[in-house]
Amino acid sequence: MSVPGRLRSLLAELVAFDTQNPSGDEQAMVRWLAMQLDALGAARVETFAAGEHHCVFAAFGSSPTLLLNAHVDTVPANAGFTSPPHGLVLREGRLHGLGAADTKGAIACILAALETCRAAERPVRDVAILFSGDEEAGGRVMREFLGSERVDGLTHAIVCEPTDCGVGVRHRGIAAVRARAQSPGGHSSRADDLAAPVVAAARAAVALHAWGQRYRSRGPAGYEGLCVNVAAIDGGLAFNVVPSHAVLTVSFRPWPGADVAALLDEAKTEAFAAAAPDPLSWEVIFANPPLATRDAAWFERWLPSLRRGALDLQFWTEAALLSAAGIDAVVFGPGAIAQAHAPDEYVELTQLIEAHDTFVEILGGS
Repeated sequence: MSVPGRLRSLLAELVAFDTQNPSGDEQAMVRWLAMQLDALGAARVETFAAGEHHCVFAAFGSSPTLLLNAHVDTVPANAGFTSPPHGLVLREGRLHGLGAADTKGAIACILAALETCRAAERPVRDVAILFSGDEEAGGRVMREFLGSERVDGLTHAIVCEPTDCGVGVRHRGIAAVRARAQSPGGHSSRADDLAAPVVAAARAAVALHAWGQRYRSRGPAGYEGLCVNVAAIDGGLAFNVVPSHAVLTVSFRPWPGADVAALLDEAKTEAFAAAAPDPLSWEVIFANPPLATRDAAWFERWLPSLRRGALDLQFWTEAALLSAAGIDAVVFGPGAIAQAHAPDEYVELTQLIEAHDTFVEILGGS
């Protein structure tokens, strides 16, 4: 079978697995991938779980230093698909299906590249492969992986996300918090004597919005500002009830190189000062670091498209977690981010072929 035909058939099999996060079944796809990697000559193949989410890790050779990573989960199918989301459809050179761009197309390219190396009797160099779950929600699998001995010896990583086969070297992080205000609550006729948690949360919300505005002109070129988002104030029952609590949810997106912990401390100080004298509790929902590749030139050997110039990405990826753990990482893959999470998601067949050829050189090049 030709390379385009094999890419299409592999992607069809991958798209057929329902791995919507959180409703799908990652484990079935991970088991299938483990069998493929074992058949393709991996020295070590291991599946593992983090909670309800699953992953397969494979090592080729005795001491891999480079990791290839793509995620198996997808977002729920967006409204507006004109064909079944788990069926692959070819239209005018585009392969449509849920996850085709994000990131099952990349997985198909890696598997096909391994098959190409095997058929050409090209030994696969020391490379590790991680096909991981839960990227689209909590990132629990990647954190489990980074806390394990599987990372021993790894120094560099290529994380597959849809970049039109360009190479991303920077993107923002993302942090989210909940601030909670409390009150004994009661009848609104006693409102003058009771704490008003919605008001305390609102004061904190206004302060955090203003804090974000003060950062509008700060940060590196292309990443100015913190994108502070006052997402919600939840609480309250009726006009005649003083609520017992209110919860403010806020997120921000720190620029590459920013100190996320320091910014979280700043945000907390701003919120608590604004809410005073009413106290707040503070919960960090998550604090995902930004990405700034340390040595992009190192990857030029493996990723020729990097010579055309590196990309600054506007979306978050798990490359940032690898980088924060000391594994220098870039982002590369077929497909466009505009298609990820969209109805009738697709990947260009020409980009699958380009990514396949790139992975052949990574896996079995001279």
